[in-house]
This record gives sequence, structure tokens and C-alpha cells, in this order.
Amino acid sequence: MANASWHDPLSHRARRCYSTAMKGPLDPLNYDTSRAVESWWRASAPPWREPAPLACDLATEVAIIGGGYAGLACAIRLAELGIGSAVLEAGEIGWGASGRNGGIVGLRPDKLSDNALVRRYGEDEFARYARACVEGNHRLRAFCLEAGLGDAVQGDGEFYLAHSARTAIRMERITGEHGVGIEHLPPENTQGIRRHGGIVIRPGFGIHPLRLVRALADHAAGLGVRVLPRSEVTLWERDGPRHRLVTPRGAVSARRVVLATNGFTPDGLNRRFDGRAVPVISNIGVTRVLSGEEKASLAWLGDRPGADSRNLLSYFRLLPEGRLLLGMRGDIRGTAAGAAHMRRAVARRIARQFPDLAGVELSHFWRGPICATASLTPSVGLLRDDPSIGHAFGWHGSGINGAQTGGRLLAEVLAGEPQSHIPAPFRGLAPRLPLPSLHPLYVGAMQGMLAVKDALS
Repeated sequence: MANASWHDPLSHRARRCYSTAMKGPLDPLNYDTSRAVESWWRASAPPWREPAPLACDLATEVAIIGGGYAGLACAIRLAELGIGSAVLEAGEIGWGASGRNGGIVGLRPDKLSDNALVRRYGEDEFARYARACVEGNHRLRAFCLEAGLGDAVQGDGEFYLAHSARTAIRMERITGEHGVGIEHLPPENTQGIRRHGGIVIRPGFGIHPLRLVRALADHAAGLGVRVLPRSEVTLWERDGPRHRLVTPRGAVSARRVVLATNGFTPDGLNRRFDGRAVPVISNIGVTRVLSGEEKASLAWLGDRPGADSRNLLSYFRLLPEGRLLLGMRGDIRGTAAGAAHMRRAVARRIARQFPDLAGVELSHFWRGPICATASLTPSVGLLRDDPSIGHAFGWHGSGINGAQTGGRLLAEVLAGEPQSHIPAPFRGLAPRLPLPSLHPLYVGAMQGMLAVKDALS
């Protein structure tokens, strides 16, 4: 890694240089974009012709680092507003979380209660935030249908299962507002599992995430966006009014830059972002095709994706192919040694939550980081000290809707809207964690605290 160099910031030719090998606090295995991650989504996706990597120098108005949902949504909206952009993705399109998540299109990308958000931001900003998330969910469903992904759209709403009687009582008080629909399900409607009832929140649906991110890439390219996979940014230079992003085979010169790398945000690329994205490993298993009797035990779930109400939640859905998908949080560093342990942990969670499926083997298992922030809310906007740099990350495990909504809002600000155009829970740069090298301790302490809260509830 080259040493960062600094020159006179008042000089027109001043150059601020950063370099990276795409490293963060997780095990290096998690940042190896040359390694294919063999998920069920990769195994079941139809063939796709990926765009070519960057192979020359080019100039554009906006360079976007990160080719997932946020980066592509930002590029698409910029193109609709007449602004050119190039999207630089370190791996293949869909290599990161956008291509291997649980495929659950929920609503809000935060980890705070309604009351906590209202206390922090006020009722009006909370309402704007909620409406933006609802509109984003409807818009994304419409895109999926228009893009030929109708066979991959599954369910109408997201099911939340109460994990305790106390939680069920709290859920009974939940009412819909700001476009959110709530359906209460009594315990007798959730047979086949440890039951306290639950709620269905609408809108929401399931999707094949890899097919979705590829469709977004195709749509962006059709609007004139340069979508450039396998083009990792290894050096970020500032030269006068422009930025220069260097990749292994070419460089992009841009007047503005957007960082949209979420849980893969590299330390060292631009020190303003070091320690602000907190990656947390999520583990996903998919079973073999279930028998008719096994599927019948999940009749209460239907085709809706769902999750339980624990802080250390698990999320699940019965896939169209008749397989059960379940995901859960796991080890701290995402090491190869921890993968076998977490595969067994996913199987045990399935047996505990779905007793009729105890012993059903997993045909696929994979893992990767979601992204949290110290504020427990997304991080979208322009830097105060340099508004030529934008950022969109921190989706807290609900990134399909949150990322594309946040990316779109950021594009509108880049096109001239004031930063206040972004609802306050989305807006602003996430706080920096002190001593980022202690990331494993932070995540371990957080998971331990949440486990205790779940046990007490």
C-alpha cells in the first residue's frame, strides 16, 4: 500500500492521494473479489452477459464507487436527470451484499424504534422518512415487474413473528401510518412454530437479489451509464477541482464522487470514511427442496418473507422452488474456520424455529457483511467540508429498499436539491467509531448485549 501524500491544499495543483487494497476490519477472505461466492442465488440465476471492466482512462461528471443497489440507483436517477456517471465495482456485479442477501424487500434501513426516531428527529422528519421508504418499496416492485422479474417477485408484505408473549402484546398496539399497512395475526394463524402470533407489514416482498442487481445494471447501462465491474478503485487522488480514481487498468476523472460500498467500505481509500461503516457478518442457509408434508408445515408463512422480533433476529422465506432460506447473524470476523460452525448454527436455528424441519440438510450456505453505523441509521448525503463527495451506506440488513431509496435521494441532491431534501433519518455522515481496530470488540459486545436483551424478553 502506498503511503498517503499531502501537498499545499491552497495550490490549484494540489493532490491528495489515498490508496487501498480493499481492506477492512473483517478477515481478508471477505474482501477477495476474485473469489466467487457460491450462493443459491448464483446457482439459480440464468446466464447473464456482464459489462466489460474499465480498460482506459475516461472522464465523467459523477464517479460512483460501488456497483450495488445504492450505486446503481444513484446512477439511474442521475441519468434520468441528465447527469452522466460511471459506476466502478470491485468485483463482478452482485459479488457483494446486493447479489447474495436474503432477498427480502422490507421498509426501513435503521435499527431504532418509531419512538426513538421521533425523539431524535421529530414527527415531521420521521413521517417523511417513512413515506420515502414506502414509496421506494412500491417503486422497486414496479421496476421488477417492468424489468421482467415478475416470476421472481414473491409475496405481498413482510411477516414479523413475535418471539415472546411480551413482544406479542407490544405488537398488538402497532397501527399503520404514513402509508404502512399492518395486519395482526393471532397465534392460531402461525401454527408449526413456537407461536405468539405476529404482524404482516405492507408493502414488502421477496425477490431474487442477484437477478435484481443485474437488472438494475442493465437498466443503468441502457440509460448511458458506464457500468464497470472488476474495476476496483486502488487510489483516490484529488487534483484541483477534479477527482481521479485509479483502477488496475484505467482511471476515471470526475467532478464529483459517490462512495456506496456499504459493508465493504475500505479503510484507507479516503480517510474521511475510515471507521464509519461497521460490517457485521450475516450467514444464510438454503435447504434442499422440501417435501409436500414439510412445505405444508409452513402454510402459515405462505409466500411472504419474514423475520422474528429478536434483536439478534433470524429472517426466513419459503422460496418458489420449495426450499427454505434462513439467515442469522454470526461470528465476528468472518473467518474460514468460522464458516463450518455457522453452517451448523443455521441448521440448529431452523430446527428450533421450524421443528417439523429438524434434520433437513442445507444444500447451500454462504455469508458476508451487512453494514451498521454508530447512529443506527443510514448515512446519505454530501460531506460538509467537501460537497463534491457524496456517500450512501449503512442499511442495517435492510438494504434492498433502503439502498435504492438512499441512492436515489443522493442523486437528487447531486442534481441541485438541498441536503434537507433527504429525510433526516437518512441524512448525514455516520459518526466515526473510536479506535476502529477494536471493531471485533465492539461487535462482540453489541451482540452480547442484544443476546441478553432477547433472553430477558
